[in-house]
Amino acid sequence: MKRIKRRLAYAAVGSIMAAGTGLVGATAASAAPAPHVSSCDSYRNNGTVWTANCRVDYGKSQSWTRCSDGTVLYGAWVGTGYWIFRGDCSGHGRIVSYGHTDSP
Repeated sequence: MKRIKRRLAYAAVGSIMAAGTGLVGATAASAAPAPHVSSCDSYRNNGTVWTANCRVDYGKSQSWTRCSDGTVLYGAWVGTGYWIFRGDCSGHGRIVSYGHTDSP
């Protein structure tokens, strides 16, 4: 049986942090390329921290987390493989929304 090596990518408090009000606008669904992340599972959200196991098929992806004080946290860009995406709003209120974004 072949073993799969797991790599971790964390968006820890104070790692890469930027304030903002939104993500870059999306194009029409018919013109949008296929997402780099093919699947995520095992979502966990306790109100201030979220995690998910995600598979990146190609290119690069990163996690993002919007906190209740307006802070938006971004995880490191990661390449092909299996990753644990994570966001942590500790010190910035509670999680308002979260997800992942792909590089162009």
